[in-house]
Amino acid sequence: MATQRYEEDNEMFEAKQYEGIVFISLKEVPLLWMSSLEKKEELLCYLDRIECAPAIKALVLHEPNRSLSQDRYFELHDWWTKSKIDPDAVQRICRALDQFMLRIVDSDKFYISAQSGKVVLPFFTSSFACDYRIVADNLVVQNPAPKVGLIPKGAGAFFLTRMLGPAKAEEILLSSEDIKAYELLRLKLVNKVVPFNKLRSSALETARKFSGKSGTSLAGVKRLVNHSLKDLKDYLGFENEQLTQILNVMKPKNKPV
Repeated sequence: MATQRYEEDNEMFEAKQYEGIVFISLKEVPLLWMSSLEKKEELLCYLDRIECAPAIKALVLHEPNRSLSQDRYFELHDWWTKSKIDPDAVQRICRALDQFMLRIVDSDKFYISAQSGKVVLPFFTSSFACDYRIVADNLVVQNPAPKVGLIPKGAGAFFLTRMLGPAKAEEILLSSEDIKAYELLRLKLVNKVVPFNKLRSSALETARKFSGKSGTSLAGVKRLVNHSLKDLKDYLGFENEQLTQILNVMKPKNKPV
């Protein structure tokens, strides 16, 4: 019987299989696919297929360096404040990011995040749901939220408080200064920094290292480590409530005729 393959190539992502590894490259701007129920389900359903595949032990999530800059974040904020965006779309974006993170945390597979270029803070901190983080030396994390009076999504407060303590977490979440790759490494927020042209090969090399380990050990250790994240779902709900309150205050009210 032929071995089942888990390769995919659509308008949203490309997935290639390398023995016990799947390398997923997102093609689209995350803010766009997360506001689409159909596209969100397409990715989540694919991850569900992988979860049921005993031959696959590790996944690499590669996010394109062209699509996560703060300029796109400001576009979304501008659409909202000028009433050009459906309020339900904002909720869909928030819930999609939440579901994506929770799916990774609850998975028995080993997830590796690979990022490069300019990335807004929510999409960087959401990578904390992964088990290992590799970034290119050109990575710059930007936090545009304080510039427009918002709070960052992506469970930044949840993870950074645990990793760095409350004081440092607040400093980062309230700062608009860029954070570069080697500073993230110094803070132990990423596992490895590599040259941009070696990001893919380094991510695959790391995936091979972990996929060579016992599947029961990988899944068991991940469950033990992630037990401390059991409050993540409740936190994400609270985070959405706080963000919605702020956005509702910012949204212009209809003037009486």
